[in-house]
Amino acid sequence: MDRWILLVLIGLLPGFVSADPASVTEAETTVGNARSSYGSAEAIQQNFTTPLMSADAMKTFDGQSFDANLGCSGSQKFLEIFVAPSASGDIGTLTVSQDSDLDGTIDRVFTPGVPVSGVCANGAVSCNAGTWDNCSGLSWVVNGSGEIGMTPIPLNKLGGCYCVNNSCGTGLVMSNLDKVLNDLGGGATGALTSQMDYLTVSEVGVTGPMIKFYAQKAGDCAAGSPMLKAYNSTPGNLASDAFSASAADPEFNLITTSPAAIADPVQIKSCQITRNVPVEEVTLNDIIEYAGGSGNIFPCGPDCLQLSLGQVGDNYWAGSCKMYERQVQFNVLDPSRILEAKINYAKFDDWMQIYADADLLWNGPYGNWTGTGRPPGACELSTNWVRSPNVDFKSYLTGGPVDFKIRVEVTGNGEGYALAKIKVDTDCKLKPDTISNSCSAYQSDPECTLMEEQVDGVWTYQNFVNTGLTPLPSTQVINGSTCSFTPTRPWWQKTRKYRCQVTGTYDFDDALERADNVQASTTNTGYQDYLKQSNGSVLTPTESLSVLEEVSVPACTQACKTRKPRLATDAVQNGVVQENRTDPNTFDYFFHECSAGVCPAGPGETVVQSCGCLNEFAEAAATLQAVRQASRDTICSSGTANPL
Repeated sequence: MDRWILLVLIGLLPGFVSADPASVTEAETTVGNARSSYGSAEAIQQNFTTPLMSADAMKTFDGQSFDANLGCSGSQKFLEIFVAPSASGDIGTLTVSQDSDLDGTIDRVFTPGVPVSGVCANGAVSCNAGTWDNCSGLSWVVNGSGEIGMTPIPLNKLGGCYCVNNSCGTGLVMSNLDKVLNDLGGGATGALTSQMDYLTVSEVGVTGPMIKFYAQKAGDCAAGSPMLKAYNSTPGNLASDAFSASAADPEFNLITTSPAAIADPVQIKSCQITRNVPVEEVTLNDIIEYAGGSGNIFPCGPDCLQLSLGQVGDNYWAGSCKMYERQVQFNVLDPSRILEAKINYAKFDDWMQIYADADLLWNGPYGNWTGTGRPPGACELSTNWVRSPNVDFKSYLTGGPVDFKIRVEVTGNGEGYALAKIKVDTDCKLKPDTISNSCSAYQSDPECTLMEEQVDGVWTYQNFVNTGLTPLPSTQVINGSTCSFTPTRPWWQKTRKYRCQVTGTYDFDDALERADNVQASTTNTGYQDYLKQSNGSVLTPTESLSVLEEVSVPACTQACKTRKPRLATDAVQNGVVQENRTDPNTFDYFFHECSAGVCPAGPGETVVQSCGCLNEFAEAAATLQAVRQASRDTICSSGTANPL
């Protein structure tokens, strides 16, 4: 079925692609570059064979250089790590053997001298044997002589750590031996290569409780690679080794284990669970804002707001026993950050009331004006009042709008306003953690089974089995625009793979039917499509085709013929050719590919035929016929003619 679909797609492709001049030019340029790089035996030798088998760089068609050396040896062992667990489950024996100068001899043996209770990506953790008490960190380091070792380090400087001793499970070292060795070796070689830029790890081998690393110094190429020599003697191993290597590749596995490839209705789903720790940053304007009326809002410090209630000024009202009112509204955006709110200043003449949301907050120094009517006394009190009410109104700032009202009775000239201070909290804070979970659908699907899980670099599930390993809590830096935090959490990210059963089958009948219909109805100008709908009906719209414009190409490759004189020094069985010639000189003939109509004749060459579509078949045939006829005239000493 796949073959027919492919043929139809190939047949339709020209109908949808038009040759624009830029594409033609680009194609011609690419072909020209390819010819100049690999268009002759000499060019292939210079640009392909030699770079592969030497230290010379190979070049792409556009001139970019890259390393393609296949002949460097990578068989020099330079690092060996041996581990053995103790009765407490800790790694009681950790021996690191090193060839620091790559001369083939181990010249450095290192042991940390303490039990290794946990393994990390860049070191290890040592605790009291069999416990997770009194733990300290160890990090891989390399000294100036290139020797590997370990140095104490704070635990928060380690990454991807997990416990291996009996405090976390039984037999964790041996049941996860490959991972333990690879993690220890990876940290050690990472430290080495970061300090020794000439070192290149080329091969890794694990044998029982020991891991070995092989390397080379950059530029030290022996006479051929052992791997290439092995494949030269047993070329059949190349295919099997390539398949084994590709089988470990996740993309290869994804294709080869797909439901369509193995006829098994199973899909592998990848997902992540990520912990997010957001930072909350606020300004004064994020807490409370002016919403209208007679008043204002302005800062009185980094954590302080001042509100004006009413019109600030002096003697702006006049009258005899006349009432005035002013209203102002503020909008409370974040009541949780308001620490304190008080009316701390009032100036008025002669009577004053202050309301918040229709509730009387304060009624001046006399205290008997409690209603919404006129004051209970003389209109003119013959004084201008300045007071500090110290009235708490925080309970009104619970969110949303809050209304304040100033009521003043004046005789003569007077005024009335108040000021309030609000203390707020503008400190940065961490908001509650949030979890982004793209695995929830697979977690709740009974047809999905957890296949792998990696938590902060530690494998907790592999091949559907719990490894028993658990990552240690770790710290991350969370940055805001003006502040930062270093929270510690039990985990930060989980990466998972699920194996899910898929309901349904693969049915290509509709696709094949559509392909047949399109193929049968296609003309130079269009075709009839065949689209089956979900309700079973079929649509057959007519579609147009744009025919690919023909790109003009030369009738032949332009070439020229040249000749160059030389002495006929060719030798045959009977001697040198020129001894049997009346003229000791002869000619060598050459054919060159022309460039822009110009024959690139070499030094001493004379053009015999100019650039054009050369056809030398007749000359070649005549030459062969002459040789054939000459062979007929050759008579052996026995008198018997040579056979044709």
